[in-house]
Amino acid sequence: MRHGTRLFLIGLLAVLGTLLSAPAAATTAGFPAGSVCTALGPVSAGATGPVKDPSRWNCHGARWTIDGSKASFVRIDMSGQNLLPGSVLTTRLTRFERMWLTAIGRDGTSATREIAQSDLQFSSVHWKMRLPLPHLNAPLTAYVLKVTGARHPGLLSDVHVAPPPDESRVGNQQILLAMLCGLMLMPLVLNFGFYRVLRQPFALWHALAVFGMLVQTFVASGLVNRFFSPSLLEICVLSSASLSLASIAATQFLASLVEPDMLGRQQKALLRATGPWMVVWSVYYQVAGGPLLSSVSSVYYAAFLPLFGMLVWAMFTAARRGSRTVWFQIIGWTPLIGMALVRIGSLLGMADSPLSVMTAQHLSLGFEVLMSTLGAADRFMTIKHERDRALTQSKFLESLAERDPLTGLYNRRGFEERYTRLAKKGFDTMAVLDLDLFKTINDTRGHAMGDAVLKAVGRALMPDEDTVAVRFGGEEFLLLMRGPDAADRAEHRRQSIPARIAAEISSLDRPVTASMGLITHAVPMRFADLYAKCDKLLYQAKSEGRNRTVRTDMRSQPASSEDRTVVNLR
Repeated sequence: MRHGTRLFLIGLLAVLGTLLSAPAAATTAGFPAGSVCTALGPVSAGATGPVKDPSRWNCHGARWTIDGSKASFVRIDMSGQNLLPGSVLTTRLTRFERMWLTAIGRDGTSATREIAQSDLQFSSVHWKMRLPLPHLNAPLTAYVLKVTGARHPGLLSDVHVAPPPDESRVGNQQILLAMLCGLMLMPLVLNFGFYRVLRQPFALWHALAVFGMLVQTFVASGLVNRFFSPSLLEICVLSSASLSLASIAATQFLASLVEPDMLGRQQKALLRATGPWMVVWSVYYQVAGGPLLSSVSSVYYAAFLPLFGMLVWAMFTAARRGSRTVWFQIIGWTPLIGMALVRIGSLLGMADSPLSVMTAQHLSLGFEVLMSTLGAADRFMTIKHERDRALTQSKFLESLAERDPLTGLYNRRGFEERYTRLAKKGFDTMAVLDLDLFKTINDTRGHAMGDAVLKAVGRALMPDEDTVAVRFGGEEFLLLMRGPDAADRAEHRRQSIPARIAAEISSLDRPVTASMGLITHAVPMRFADLYAKCDKLLYQAKSEGRNRTVRTDMRSQPASSEDRTVVNLR
């Protein structure tokens, strides 16, 4: 009984002590139970730092300080907690120089483990890394993490000890992010297709922006760790480089995408200047150290604020000036800029940004890719329509320039530009025609009647795929033909002229005939030489009485001995 009474009194005193000194009950050696505290100390300090002096620790969770000349310490209180099997220390994935993890027992014993790069395990579902815990054969009081050269305060603020989740099974979120990455591949193909058709720089800038966003999503979501085994340095460099590449390319994409005159010269210059701006701060983020280390992450993310300001200003200006394309960018960028501002605000101490926000960031990136792709496609179709219309108009004007406006046949200029190509395609028969006594029609019946006659002649000459008909000037016409019966077809057309004119113009008091000089050759000749020979035969036909054809077949005989045939149909 005495022993039981003694135990009862001891227990009663313990309860009273707890009630009378609440802080002592809620603390372990001066630290709040279950607390996560941080402190700075000399790099040369032991692995547990100022663990015996609670006054030097910040346990309010408001300040997570890193310093390039000091070591950062994080104490995770484990009093009253059971360490579950397989537990690890999990924190935000961040570069560092050296790291030690110490387990402190209730009996004052401790075990320290320096964390090597090979000890790190990267999550395949979050932006996290896991550290193995040192083994200690004693009840635990706390774990103390010592870090030098940490480049992000999240390494300190996000620590916790627990068994890792089972990531061998693919959850819905990972399936969604994998689908998102797959969908981002499609705009890359589309952009190269756009560029091949129109050679517009916005297609290449958009491809670079999409590539950067794809890599950022693939790396920051942890998916990269399902397929590869990158080092901590490689993951961090890929993440920051892809984010900077996406930002740089997106600004250049906007500058080259919007319609002409929708952005001022100064705005375009500032948008282009964001490229060198982000390159400088990206390099700074990777290499800055020493006294600069405490602010390196804040300065890097704050560097995005001028970029976002430029984007908003440019998009607002283009929208105010009536741009259609910029609305795709406004819709796409709004949620992404919102997510980015939340993350930047958390780094600058203005808001809390848990890692769950990164999922929203990945979805925002995917949404921006979708909207910017639609904007690029819309702009592509607009430019293509404008170019097609300009090309059609250009061809029409070119056609007007090379066509005779009265008959619709080629004029001399349009024909001479095509002669060489036609000769190579087998057009080996040339005929030059001239209307007989056409001047008398103009003199006696007027030029309107003469124009009607010329139109009828144009229809009688009937151009087709093997016949090119040309009005050479005045009442002179030319035929260029191919085929074994080309000479006979030319003669048939010449003979059809009087009947055609008589059928269409009944008021003429005489038939209108034509004389023709025709040459068929085997070896392609220069146009000027061939035309001169045909013209010579034409005037021979006229001198011999008109309304006839004088032709020469040069295919079977040397050019010096021409076999001339006269066809007289008077």
